[in-house]
Amino acid sequence: MCATATVMIVDDDEGTRMLIEHALGGAYRAIGVGSGQDCLDAAAGSRPDIVLMDVEMPDMSGYDACRRLKATGGQAPPVIFISSHDQLADRMKGYDAGGEDYICKPFEPPELVAKIERQLAAVIAQRELGQQLDEAVGAVLSSADMVGEVGIVLAFQRQLNGCADYASLGQRVFEALGSYGFEGCLRIRGRLGDFAANSKGPCTGLELSILDHLAEQSAGQRIRPINQNTSFNFGSIILFVRNLPMSRPPEMDSARSDQIGRAIDNVALLLEAAVIRVEALDGAAVIRDLDSIKHLVSGTREALADISARNRAQAEEVRSAFADLSREMEYSFLHLGLMHSQEEYLIELIKKYSTRVMGSLANSRETEAVLKHVIDTL
Repeated sequence: MCATATVMIVDDDEGTRMLIEHALGGAYRAIGVGSGQDCLDAAAGSRPDIVLMDVEMPDMSGYDACRRLKATGGQAPPVIFISSHDQLADRMKGYDAGGEDYICKPFEPPELVAKIERQLAAVIAQRELGQQLDEAVGAVLSSADMVGEVGIVLAFQRQLNGCADYASLGQRVFEALGSYGFEGCLRIRGRLGDFAANSKGPCTGLELSILDHLAEQSAGQRIRPINQNTSFNFGSIILFVRNLPMSRPPEMDSARSDQIGRAIDNVALLLEAAVIRVEALDGAAVIRDLDSIKHLVSGTREALADISARNRAQAEEVRSAFADLSREMEYSFLHLGLMHSQEEYLIELIKKYSTRVMGSLANSRETEAVLKHVIDTL
């Protein structure tokens, strides 16, 4: 089970060390040292998997050596005390010193091997548990990071209703992008105009040329790598993010790689929400335009009605004026002494121009009808 395990035998009697090593039967790699200090020095250089510790030694007791070994930090190896003392007080000293087990001399080799196997199995289980704990802690931290990253998206979405124009919308995008630790430049185009900026202000000439190039790539994937950067083309919004690589090398730290992958997904979510806000702003602009058109149409209809009434009144006034002119002309003929042919000529002349004037007024009424049809259509 533990063929590669290293067992350190600590005893000031070389014969005892050899006896213990023989009892192990070659199942482990054995290291023998003759004192507690030698144990500490050897363990500092090459930490053994388990220590078999004598209790009575001239330089320091096995209990003291065990305490100092456990105090060195890190994951200290388990210690099994081997002693000729079999009293409860002796065993309690071993327990208080931090030992894991206790065996009395003389010992039976199978008992010693069984105790070693038990401790090594416990070490393996503890290491696996520690690894699982590390993985669990990592997962918790990763989950916390993910929750925080999603929180940025949710906060961004809540702030969108307060964006009344493209500039404020772009500012919110840059703030969210900065929360992920990235920066870049973007362009928003719609009914409200054309807005282009970076996180610090207006775009540079190079940034504008990059955005123009990205705008031409309207077909295909919306998210594309550009060297170590990533572009997002969502139609009305184009975003270029610096130092956000879509392709991560295998040697990149896995946590960092996962973080970048999540950042790309979250930025896409940000832009999808931003596009909806652009559509809402553009829709509001359309409604304002329609309201303006409706107001204009209503005013035009009223003006046309007024013009029509004026035209009718003017036509009636002209007709009445020509009628009065005709009566006065006929009355004047009695005093002017004109010949009958002259009178008829004047009467026909008046009728001729009266017809022309009334025809012109009739044409204006046709124009009114056309304008009325246009207004009704609008």
